[in-house]
Amino acid sequence: MLVILAQAFNQCTLEKSVSGKNISYLYKEEVPALLAQTSIFNTQQQSKVLLKFNAADFGKSKSERGDDLLNYALRYKVYSNYSSSEVLDSGKVIRKDLSYFGQDYLLDSLQISTVLGQNYLIECVINDLNGAHRNTQLIDVNRSLRFNEQSLRVYNSFNELVFSDYVMNADSYKIETDIPREGLYSKYYDRDFPVASPPFSTIAPRPFDFTPNSTVELKQLDPKHFKLFVSKPGFYQITEDTLRKTGGTLHYFGVSYPQAKTLLDLVNPLRYLTTNEEYNDIISSENLKKSVDAYWLKIGDNPERARELIRAFYSRVQYANTYFTSYLEGWKSDRGMCYIVYGPPDIVYRSTATETWLYGEEGNYNTLSLTFTKVMNPFTTNDYRLNRSGSLKTSWYRAVEYWRQGRVLTYR
Repeated sequence: MLVILAQAFNQCTLEKSVSGKNISYLYKEEVPALLAQTSIFNTQQQSKVLLKFNAADFGKSKSERGDDLLNYALRYKVYSNYSSSEVLDSGKVIRKDLSYFGQDYLLDSLQISTVLGQNYLIECVINDLNGAHRNTQLIDVNRSLRFNEQSLRVYNSFNELVFSDYVMNADSYKIETDIPREGLYSKYYDRDFPVASPPFSTIAPRPFDFTPNSTVELKQLDPKHFKLFVSKPGFYQITEDTLRKTGGTLHYFGVSYPQAKTLLDLVNPLRYLTTNEEYNDIISSENLKKSVDAYWLKIGDNPERARELIRAFYSRVQYANTYFTSYLEGWKSDRGMCYIVYGPPDIVYRSTATETWLYGEEGNYNTLSLTFTKVMNPFTTNDYRLNRSGSLKTSWYRAVEYWRQGRVLTYR
């Protein structure tokens, strides 16, 4: 039996803005229970928020017949942005007695009234009514443009919705649009971006060449569905006008992504820890695997410690890819670099334009503070650049040296 109780109403109440709340839980080295993958699909007057949960995270109750049941609540508040304390809309949905038959994931959705030309922030609290788990999700709704990544939905060849902005297989994908369209195009970019420069570096990033490697018109299946063929690593921008730099982007970084499994996946992130000479020796060696193992064994001093370092380092590479993928692999980004070397931050504050990470106690003189500024990027909404400073040189070299002494750093 399924019982749904819903309440949603427009209101203008004032609360503490999201920008004043610590959201470091979003970047933990273990994915928190009930943390959902989200997909936003904007239509003319609404935004549909689809949530995908790991079903095993939920506690189970029993029916009279002994079947497992799930019970949980979704509470949400809608703001205009991270810094606003005005609640535009709020609601509560209770799901009771959902039958559980061992399925891997659970899907749910919310319908939010939105207006073209405005952006929104949804703070959604998921509460397991059968257990102690509770989580807060922050969901950005982008309606500033008539056509962007939230005007599209992507389905794989099994007709399953793709929740991330990257795919893990070269395959054909179905693109669903918000309204019937006469045609869509794919602009393919093959770029090899450099790793992030150190936090104290003053080297300016090189300008991006917006000339695509190729442009193709997508095969139209019906007025709202198109076929995209992802064949090579890189990123594919879906656009309705080849002269515009707007649309939705799908990234393909290889079959193992976001995990670090290939030899180059293991070698390249070492750039953050190695000297130029060490890195060149590794990358030019005839046996990359042997050279990587030798490096970790050297700084770990013994096989057990080396294995511990390897697990910790490449686990952070994977989480950096999961959290910070944008137009380039997450581990190459500024936030990815800091996450891998310093570890997950103790405190995170996010506003509409910035994200601030604190390592240590707030207000403590010795606390390390990193500020990232959001970049307007036509390929992603997840591009943040570190505000670099010469004052970060000491903390960076200390952190790198800690790793090179065979210790897993969690910066405090």
